[in-house]
Amino acid sequence: MLINELADDCLLPIFDFVNDLDDLINCYKVCVRWSNLIAKRTRKVKYLLEVPYDPNDHCSEDGSDCSDSYLCPFDCVYYQGGTPIDETCLIKKMDIVSFVRNHESLKGVIDKNGDPTKYCDKLEMLFSCSFDSSKIPNGSSMKQLNTAGASLEAVKRYAHDFPNLEMLRMSFCTNGNYDILRVPVFEKLKILVLHSVDGKNVFYGFQLMDSCPNLQSAFINMQTNRFFVDETLKHECLQDLVIGVYTNAQFNWNDLKRLLMKYPNLKHLSLRNIHCMKDEHVVKLVRILPNLVLLNIANWPRISKRAVDIVDDYCKRNGRSIKCYVDLDRDKVKSDWPQLSTKEETISRGFDFMKHCFLKDIYELPHFLVPIEL
Repeated sequence: MLINELADDCLLPIFDFVNDLDDLINCYKVCVRWSNLIAKRTRKVKYLLEVPYDPNDHCSEDGSDCSDSYLCPFDCVYYQGGTPIDETCLIKKMDIVSFVRNHESLKGVIDKNGDPTKYCDKLEMLFSCSFDSSKIPNGSSMKQLNTAGASLEAVKRYAHDFPNLEMLRMSFCTNGNYDILRVPVFEKLKILVLHSVDGKNVFYGFQLMDSCPNLQSAFINMQTNRFFVDETLKHECLQDLVIGVYTNAQFNWNDLKRLLMKYPNLKHLSLRNIHCMKDEHVVKLVRILPNLVLLNIANWPRISKRAVDIVDDYCKRNGRSIKCYVDLDRDKVKSDWPQLSTKEETISRGFDFMKHCFLKDIYELPHFLVPIEL
C-alpha cells in the first residue's frame, strides 16, 4: 500500500511524530491534502526549539534524544540553528515568521538570537542569548525568561518590560553597582537563577533577590568570594537555595552566616565549593536555620564525613529532623528524596525547582519548567 492511500486519521498520527521544521515544510509542499494535514499537526505545537547543527544529533539541543523528554512529540518543532533567521531565508522555508504568527498555541521559543519572538504576542517562555526586550510585542505575557546580559543593569529593563515573570535565569559578565540601579520590584518572580562569570568585583546578586519579595527558590553561581549583603532585610518566602562558588579564594564564615540569616524559613540548602568551613561550623549553620530539613555540603576541603554525625547528634538532642549530605552523593540523596531528578532535559515537566534544579549543576538546568496543565 502506498502512503498516500492511507486515510487522513492514519496519516495525521504519523505526522505527529515529525518534529523537524524542514521535514514538515517538505511534507507541506507535497500536495493540498498533505498541506491541510500538516497545518492540523502544527496547530498542536507549543514549543519552537533551535537546534545547533550536528549531523549526529537532529533532536535535542543538549545532545540527549527526544525520547528522553517528557513532552509529547507533537508539542515541539525543532529547526536547525547556526545562522540568524532573517526574512530572506524564511521565504525559502515556509516562512517561520508565518509559523510563529499563526500559532496561538505557541508558548515557548528556544532561539539563541531571539529573532522569531518579535512576531509572537502571546509568548510565555523564551530562551535567547541575545535579544532586544523592547521588541517583544507583549512582554506582560512572558512568564519565563532565560537570557544573558552584560551586567545586572539589564534586570532593570526586564522588570519593566516583563512584569509577570515567574522565572528568570540570567548569566552576566559584570555586576555593576546595584545601589545605583534602583531596580523595580519583581512582584511575581518565584524562581531566580543567576550565573556570574565575574571573578573580580563584588557580587550583588543577593541584593537582586531582595527585590523579589515572593521568591521561593534561587540558584546562585558565582566566581568570587566577595558579595554584598543587606542585613536589614529578611526574606521570608525563600525555601530553596543553591549557592555554588567557583574560586579558590577563602570565604569568611561570618559573611556566610550574615547571608543565611536573611532566610529564616529556608528548608533546602546546597552549598558547593565554599572554602571556609570546618565540621564544627555545620552545627552553627543548622542553628541559624530553624526550618532546615535538607542540607548538602559539597566539595568543601575542610569538611569530613564526621559533619553528618555531628548534625545527627544535634537533631537527636533538639528534636529536629535534618538530612545532611557531605559531597553530592546523588545516589544516596535520590534514595532518600526519590522525587528529585538528576536527568538532563531542555524542557522539564512541572514548575518545580526542587525536582528539576536542586541536584543539578548550573549547566544541567532545564531552559523551561512547564507547569502541568490540569
